[in-house]
Amino acid sequence: MSAPIRQSFVLLLVLAVFGMLTACGPSNNVRLLYNPSTTSVLPQPQAPRVAVVMFDDQRPHQMIGERKDGSVFTSTSTVTDWISRSLADELSRQGMQVSYATTMAQAQSGNPEYIVTGTVTDVWLKENSATNVTATIRATVKLANRKGVIYSENLTASQDKQFIPSATAVESLLSETLRDLLVPAAKKLESKIQ
Repeated sequence: MSAPIRQSFVLLLVLAVFGMLTACGPSNNVRLLYNPSTTSVLPQPQAPRVAVVMFDDQRPHQMIGERKDGSVFTSTSTVTDWISRSLADELSRQGMQVSYATTMAQAQSGNPEYIVTGTVTDVWLKENSATNVTATIRATVKLANRKGVIYSENLTASQDKQFIPSATAVESLLSETLRDLLVPAAKKLESKIQ
C-alpha cells in the first residue's frame, strides 16, 4: 500500500471511529429514570398511610440542561412526575403505605395520615466536555399531618462525572443524582412520621 493510500485509509478509519463515538454519545433527549439503591419492602398493616402529591414545577425553563455546543437537553417525560413518583417509591422502601396523587384534592380524598408535597426548583445538566457532565437537582419537600405542615426542607444534590460517551451515561448520572437527593429525604421524612 502506498503512503498516500495508507494515509487516506488511516484518516477514514479515524473519522469512522469519531463518528461512531459521536453517535454513541449523549442524546439531547434524556429519559428520566430512577434506579433505587435498595429493594422494596412490603408495608406492615399498621404502617402509616402517606400520600405523595405531584410536586409543583418552579424551574425557570423547561429544558433540563445545556450542551457544550449550545444545544439543550430536554426530558422525554415530566420532571415533576419523575421526582414525585421516585420519592413515593423511596418512602415505600421505608415500609410505609404510600399512594401517589396528581393533585392535592385527590390525595385528601384518600384521607391519609400524612401528605408530602413539594416544588422542583432546578434540574440541570451541564456538559463540560465530551466526557464530563455535571448534574444538579434542587427541590423543596413538605410533610403535613391532619393539623398542618410539620416538616419542610430545601434539598440539593449535585454530581460531576467523567465517563465514556454513551447514550445512557447522562441518564445514569441524573438517576444517581436524584437518588442522592431522595434517599436521605425519605429517611428524614420517615423519622418525622414515626
